[in-house]
Amino acid sequence: MPVYDKIKGKNLIPLLNEYQQHLTWNSEQLQQWQWLELQKLLKHAFEHTTFYPKIWKNAGIESFQDIQSFADFEKLPLVTKSDIRTHYKEFTSDIHPNNVKKSTGGSTGQPFTFELDLTSNTRREAVMWRGYGWLGAGLGVKTLYLWGADLGNPSQAKSIKNALYHGFYHRKMLNSFAMNQNNMQSYIDDINQYQADAIVSYVNPLYELARYVLTHNCQVKAPKRILTGAEQLHDFQRDTIEKAFKAPVYNTFGCREFMLIAAECQQQRNLHINSDHLIVEVVDQQQKSVIGESGDLVITDLYNYGMPLIRYINGDKATLENSTCSCGNPLPLISSIDGRKLDIIKTPSGATIPGELFPHMFKEFNGIERFQVIQKELDRITIKLVCNEQFSPQNEQAIYDEINKYSKNDLMINIEKVAEIPLTKTGKHRVTICEV
Repeated sequence: MPVYDKIKGKNLIPLLNEYQQHLTWNSEQLQQWQWLELQKLLKHAFEHTTFYPKIWKNAGIESFQDIQSFADFEKLPLVTKSDIRTHYKEFTSDIHPNNVKKSTGGSTGQPFTFELDLTSNTRREAVMWRGYGWLGAGLGVKTLYLWGADLGNPSQAKSIKNALYHGFYHRKMLNSFAMNQNNMQSYIDDINQYQADAIVSYVNPLYELARYVLTHNCQVKAPKRILTGAEQLHDFQRDTIEKAFKAPVYNTFGCREFMLIAAECQQQRNLHINSDHLIVEVVDQQQKSVIGESGDLVITDLYNYGMPLIRYINGDKATLENSTCSCGNPLPLISSIDGRKLDIIKTPSGATIPGELFPHMFKEFNGIERFQVIQKELDRITIKLVCNEQFSPQNEQAIYDEINKYSKNDLMINIEKVAEIPLTKTGKHRVTICEV
């Protein structure tokens, strides 16, 4: 891995060591660091983007120097996905022409694209490995991932490249989207054969696999620890997974825009926020920052200079805690993640399709503006699509083919092109709705 890092010129390992050193700091040192890095970011955003000077001026901020404290910072306008879609070019830095572009299907059902500079891309990976590392699944640990896979059928060259890439990280990837009741034993066989020290997985696929293990009394090679992410982890799911795999389960929390936002410590009590990399706030309905009560999560990436995301609403809800953890980790705490769980789609054969498949899939289609998957009967689903002129018959067929891969042609798929998709009574948009 050090050789690979040096050849690629990513600088991942030095950055990881830098972030590890921050864990020896106290809370005051972390806050001082956060403020210094925030000042640099605000100066950059003011001088090298066109969106932030304009919107801050409307809020009475004439210069980044007018922001003299965190209290001043909390008065800055919030940024939404809609703002970025509408003013995309205005968010990008005029001195970062080689940004990395990322896309997310978004659990709001509307595909979303953003950018980050090369250094930021490596930094967020380093932060992820630090969080995984304090849970015993860090860089170099032999790990099995039950995670999403590339869409379509990758070429032999792409498959070889992927195998080498994951090999450098000492990990094996299993496609969680392809798992169903009929092939779960093969996943258990892979786990037993690979004998990983750690397993990293979406919550629901691992929970369903754990239920299968307990129901069929399967023998499973126990890892030393399990990390879950991408979905909310409930206590009953943690208990079932730990019972089946005979290993402690640790929860992590992140999103595509920032990668790892927070991770539990080994006390399994609260999530520690990566506050030396991100500023994480929770705001109430009046957009005031709050502690100890649930609200909208607002995040600032201190190192994405390519497309600064400053006081960005990512769509999740959470509760912050104003206390320290007895584990010794100085990073501040999230006491609970209060938002979003995507419904699972079922099939007559007993197979299940995780709701995460659909955001993962639809983000690849530029012709899809918004989507929703509805299941009211066991043998059929309706997919509502708000499309633009880029959507083609070939795209429609690709959707059928991709879903049929996981449903084994067991579902009738009805695609409806609609002008809009109504929100729920609470003003939210559900990506998947299963009423079966």
